[in-house]
Amino acid sequence: MAENKKSIIVYAEWLEQFEYLTDEEAGKLIKHFFRYVNDLNPIAPDRFIEAQFIPIKQTLKRDLDKWEKTINERSVNGRLGNLKKYNIDLYNNVQSNLLSIEDAEQIAKNRKASQPDSVATKSIAKLAVNDNVNVNVNDNVNNIKEKTALPTFSFYHSLIKIGGNENLVSDWLKVRKNKRATNTETAFKKFTTQVEKSGYNINEVLEKCIEKSWSGFDADWFKKGVIKTNIVDGKEFSPNFQHPSKRIPI
Repeated sequence: MAENKKSIIVYAEWLEQFEYLTDEEAGKLIKHFFRYVNDLNPIAPDRFIEAQFIPIKQTLKRDLDKWEKTINERSVNGRLGNLKKYNIDLYNNVQSNLLSIEDAEQIAKNRKASQPDSVATKSIAKLAVNDNVNVNVNDNVNNIKEKTALPTFSFYHSLIKIGGNENLVSDWLKVRKNKRATNTETAFKKFTTQVEKSGYNINEVLEKCIEKSWSGFDADWFKKGVIKTNIVDGKEFSPNFQHPSKRIPI
């Protein structure tokens, strides 16, 4: 019997054969039967028992052949299934009888053994490509930024840079904000031009602008020794405010 076969079929028709035997003969036949199916290579106790066992033995061999054929077919089907799933070309060659299943499995095994190197090579190549792409893209982006980025103008820092006191500059920018004045580079240049024309230093001008709540400055408003302003209805306005009747020199 087969090594992995752990069961047998006992046919009901054997009863008729056993009915012709005495209990002692039936016992000897049964004992011989179980020794045979357990691969103990038994020798029949006599020729009569051996003769009685021959048809049973033939049935057992026929069943064993069927079992082995079924197991082999299942194994082959499983092996073909693996080939079809992972190596369709080898599967087709086996189906076309161009390769034996053993040869096809050996080729598949060799492919699998060499696959890690291929995967590693592809991964390294992919990494190199990604690095190159990233470097090129980043370089291009940086170049574009360098070419297109314009220097940001700061009204505050520009005033500090020409000597403005930080506190005075901050306070004046608050005045400008309340007056909704725009802190552009053009406004800064106009302011510095007028400061130079006035003859005063920037901090003196800033103090007066804060005091008078001026969002801008004109040298004509503030000259050495002469400061003019307009007062209308008890309110003080910048000197450029024109009123037909109320212009008072201070």
